[in-house]
Amino acid sequence: MEALLFYVFGGVAVLATMLTLTVKNPVYSSLWMILSFAATAAIFVLLDAFLIATVEVLVYAGAIMVLFLFVIMMINLRAEEAEGLRWSPFALLAAGTFLVMLGRAVGDLGPAVNADQPNGVVGTPGAIAETLFTGYVIPFEAVSALLLAAVLGTVVLSRRKAAA
Repeated sequence: MEALLFYVFGGVAVLATMLTLTVKNPVYSSLWMILSFAATAAIFVLLDAFLIATVEVLVYAGAIMVLFLFVIMMINLRAEEAEGLRWSPFALLAAGTFLVMLGRAVGDLGPAVNADQPNGVVGTPGAIAETLFTGYVIPFEAVSALLLAAVLGTVVLSRRKAAA
């Protein structure tokens, strides 16, 4: 039964993510992203990683999506303005960097559970923090820098639009 639920939630997550990328309306795209986060949280619950599922819902589906919706409303793009947008060289560089980091992350995937740890230690906050801040500190900081750059870019775009 768990395997079936895993595939159902995985399919919902993939479909919602695809709709996030293809829907033209940015508000609807954000709503699809929230569904993707919820399906991912459900997968974490199936894996008995309740802390990560809670963080997924509270931080990503809650706080980050409020920030995204705030940014979308701040830019206030109309359909005809969105048609004229082009990919800048910086956006292409950022997308390429993301794809390289994603490829490295997928290539580094190992067994999901460390055989040295007892069952009760795998999903604890201490084990997660140790893994995050020892082995993955550079990607963690890179994501925070990307989020900061996105927010600063939105502020610059909105200032430029308000001045015009």
